[in-house]
Amino acid sequence: MQIRTRLTVQFSLLVSGILLITFVAIYFFTYYNVTEDFYDRLRSKAKSQAELLLNINMPQVNSDVLKALDETNRDLIYDENTFIFDEKNRLIYTNRTSSHKSIHVSNYWLDEIRKAGQIRYMDGDYKVVGLYYKYPYNRAVVLLGAKDLYGQANLSNLSTLLVVLFLIVTIIVAIAGWIFSKRALRPISKVMNAVEGILPQKLDTRLDVPNQRDEIGRLTVTFNKLLERIETAFQMQKIFVANVSHELKNPLTKIRSQLEVSMLKERNAGEYRITIQSVLEDIQELAQLSNTLLELAKVSEDQRDLLTETIRVDDLLLDCRVSLGQANPGYNILLKFDELPEDDAWLELTGNSTLLKTAFLNLMENACKFSEDHTVSVSLRAAPDIISVDFSDKGKGIPKEDQSLVFQPFYRSDNTASIKGYGIGLSLVDRIVKLHSGNVTIDSEQPKGTTFHVNFARL
Repeated sequence: MQIRTRLTVQFSLLVSGILLITFVAIYFFTYYNVTEDFYDRLRSKAKSQAELLLNINMPQVNSDVLKALDETNRDLIYDENTFIFDEKNRLIYTNRTSSHKSIHVSNYWLDEIRKAGQIRYMDGDYKVVGLYYKYPYNRAVVLLGAKDLYGQANLSNLSTLLVVLFLIVTIIVAIAGWIFSKRALRPISKVMNAVEGILPQKLDTRLDVPNQRDEIGRLTVTFNKLLERIETAFQMQKIFVANVSHELKNPLTKIRSQLEVSMLKERNAGEYRITIQSVLEDIQELAQLSNTLLELAKVSEDQRDLLTETIRVDDLLLDCRVSLGQANPGYNILLKFDELPEDDAWLELTGNSTLLKTAFLNLMENACKFSEDHTVSVSLRAAPDIISVDFSDKGKGIPKEDQSLVFQPFYRSDNTASIKGYGIGLSLVDRIVKLHSGNVTIDSEQPKGTTFHVNFARL
């Protein structure tokens, strides 16, 4: 079911429900008032008839006179039945004849009237009022019953009117709800149409925000933020593909060129050996690039299932120094563990030792590579809730405008263009550290050097 249809149905049901409750209340109170009014009229007339017949001497006001008075009374009651009984349940007066249908009178009701003093009840279509009347000569029971045709007709007309009004108003509300829901959903339709028109080639398109304070405006703002993230992701993907193509193209071009040169003429075995050695170096470079790209693709922040080991950060740094020293004997790694805590548990971190070793080795190797004396200084500090590792070099430093870009894949600043590398290491470091609930910040001052601050939150 569409939202417009659902809103129309819900709006119609809500208004119709309120209207139904209102109309039922109107009918109920009208019925109550009509009934009470009719009983009051019956009670008043029964009392006045009793006073005329019982308080005044009978010869002066007989039944014929009372009937004549009833005929001249403007408050006419349809099909009136009047009965007056004495204490021995003998009928003193009635306005009915045996040929007319009248209310049923029993000793039970007469006794109930004497007990209660005054009662009322229904006898078929008749409403009956009973009074226990005291007069100077004796006591009597007065019964007066009649049909409230006028009240019933009014109630019937009222019920018909309310039903017709209910149907008409419900139809009007449904039509108004359909129109109103269309108008209310018009901004959403505009947003939908605008979003449908956004193609991958037009990701820079943004939706118009008519009013940021309402829900539609907030939804539009959310769409725009999503479009910004998608555009950024597409741009990064394009840059990544372009950089990968460029990095792969260089060694492949060198390999092809060397092989083509070798095929131009016959050469001796030594020359072929040199060419093969150079090609092998290029192939090794390609393999290293491929492995780095594979590691970069595998590491993401949602791979928490890899973090299963309890790692001593100081031991891991010592292991990294040994590995980097063996691979590059000319590198000098200085470990500063002067501020180690007394509690060794503060140095423990839940994570993946292979990934962390890769990150630390990249930071150490970069520092040594870009430092003039090929030296990196590593400082370790630990607290109950955080572990901090700083990697400092004495290189040329990183310009401020480049500091926010160095973690992007394949990005290399101008002052590092002469040094061999792919620009993937820091991007890999950033992903590994984030996977371990940490962050990497840069503190660089040209031309004194650069410090990478790595902080891990201990959970």
